[in-house]
Amino acid sequence: MTYRKEYVLGILSLMPLLAAGTYKGLGWLVTIIVVYVGIPVLIWSLVVDRLAFFVIWIIRHFRESSGHQYYFERPVGPPGFSRRILRDFRVLLFVFVLSAIIVPQITDVTPANIAIVSNAFVYVAIFILAVPSSIHVLFWVLEDSGLRCHNPKRVTITAPGAWMSNWLASVGSLGAFLTFAVSLGGSLDKAIALTTTLVASLLPSCILAPTLFYRRIEPGILAKVRESKTAMAMARMFAPSSSPSVPASYPPSPPAPLRTL
Repeated sequence: MTYRKEYVLGILSLMPLLAAGTYKGLGWLVTIIVVYVGIPVLIWSLVVDRLAFFVIWIIRHFRESSGHQYYFERPVGPPGFSRRILRDFRVLLFVFVLSAIIVPQITDVTPANIAIVSNAFVYVAIFILAVPSSIHVLFWVLEDSGLRCHNPKRVTITAPGAWMSNWLASVGSLGAFLTFAVSLGGSLDKAIALTTTLVASLLPSCILAPTLFYRRIEPGILAKVRESKTAMAMARMFAPSSSPSVPASYPPSPPAPLRTL
């Protein structure tokens, strides 16, 4: 599977930043790519695999007390384009909302210092994308590995942590960001313009960083997870029941007609 669409969208969304900083020289361009894309991918590559093995270890040792059954489905390949883009925008929403909550705690959000607050917002957002957003990436890895949770009481089968991923990117939490934008802009029109600028600044990171992770890092993590001793133990524990073998001649063929002498 190729990721051409994501690369095109990410590079197109990155063009305004690159164009705005062209006069600053090559160093600025390299800094943009490293800070906006390289740092999140580096942090995810160092953290996510360890978190995944830790979660699977917890599941293995506490599965009986949880009352749920965990197993690995047969791998069906990486998620499609629409699912990957939906994940990217969930991360973008999570980064926006959490940044809007943190920035007012470290600086005064007023129209008078809009430049300082905007820069602080971007720096905080990059940090949130690299570190707290690792929890989103962890849930992606668990889901893509085929790990599933069967709830016998509710008769449901879900990917572990899917509800938490949806909750972290809840649209209901947008109120925090809207309050921040209106306070900084001073009016609704300026808040909309500010929101558009911040989206243009952070969208490249939220598209290119996950795409590079899918393309370069996640396949190796998935292979390690599925080949781990814990995964094999879970596969033996919840192995599907084998159906009785069917004779090769089933259904029975009609008897051959008698030959007349």
